Amino acid sequence: MTTAPVEEQERWCPVAAATRMLASVWAIVVIYYLMDGPKGFNELLRAIPGVNSKTLSRTLKHLQAKGIVVREVVSLQPFSVRYRLTEMGQDLMPVLEALREWGMRWMGPDAAPDGTVPSRAGAKSCEGTPITGKDEGAERGGSAWGSGTKRSSRRSS
Repeated sequence: MTTAPVEEQERWCPVAAATRMLASVWAIVVIYYLMDGPKGFNELLRAIPGVNSKTLSRTLKHLQAKGIVVREVVSLQPFSVRYRLTEMGQDLMPVLEALREWGMRWMGPDAAPDGTVPSRAGAKSCEGTPITGKDEGAERGGSAWGSGTKRSSRRSS
C-alpha cells in the first residue's frame, strides 16, 4: 500500500477510482435495488429501508452524474420518472452479487463487525422481507438475511 494522495492513486489504481465513485453506502444500495429493473423514485424510497428522500435524491443525482444510472421521463401528466442502470451500472451487477454473498457468509445475521449481535426489531433482509427468526431461511437454502436465491442477473436495456 502507498500513502499517495487519493487523486494520484486513482490515476493508476482502478480499485481506488471505483471505490471513490461508489464511496457512499447508499450508492451501492440504490444500484442493488435497480438490478431487478427500472424503478420510480417513490418505489425506491419505499423499498430501501432507512433512506430518506433527500439522501435518495442526492444519491440518484450522483449516480446519474457518474453515468451509472439514467433518469427517464415516463409521463408528463402526471409527471413520472423512472431510474434504470446504464451499461456501466449493469456491469456492477456481478460485483454486488459477490458483495452480497460475501456479506451473507462473513457478516451473517448474528455477527456485527464489532462482535456484537444487532437487534432485529423491525429489520428487513436485502430483499425487504422481515427478519423474525434466528435463521429462518436456512431450511430453504438461505438465511434470515435474504431469501437464499440470487437476484436476477439479466441485463435490462
